[in-house]
Amino acid sequence: MINPHTKTMIEIKTYTESDKDQIIALVLHCQNDGTRPLVSVEDQPELLHITENYIQDGGNFWVAKENGKVAGTIGLMNKGNGLGILKKFFVYEAYRGKPHYLGRQLYTILEEFAKAHHFKTIILDTPKNTERAHLFYEKAGFKKIKKEHLPITYDYPYDDCDFFLLSL
Repeated sequence: MINPHTKTMIEIKTYTESDKDQIIALVLHCQNDGTRPLVSVEDQPELLHITENYIQDGGNFWVAKENGKVAGTIGLMNKGNGLGILKKFFVYEAYRGKPHYLGRQLYTILEEFAKAHHFKTIILDTPKNTERAHLFYEKAGFKKIKKEHLPITYDYPYDDCDFFLLSL
């Protein structure tokens, strides 16, 4: 997608190791925005091993860049039996909404990949106080579920989470 302000292209590609530091910076920037408890890389060690935790198991991790700078990310962990976990869906503020709709672009790529690779269910966790994210997920067809109804147990960085499930 071309940025109308700078006439540059936003590219979305699969993760490479050279993206790691910029991804960690984006994730921590978005997570530690003052609206929830602080989170570190140690609280989410999969950030240090993206290839092993996302790509090698049949999921994927996408990185959106403009002029070589990371603007957004989204990951899909494959947990087997058609189940995936949507993780690390973050976009810098300047790329949210008009004119980029980068979150929508990233999510569309993840959803198309999930369908093409025969995922049947996608789950995710998100902090309770992230209403904008909740609206996005609900518009995309996710249903809020109780923790007890999660099909698997997995690690997530916040104690106070809401959980969502999408049937494909």
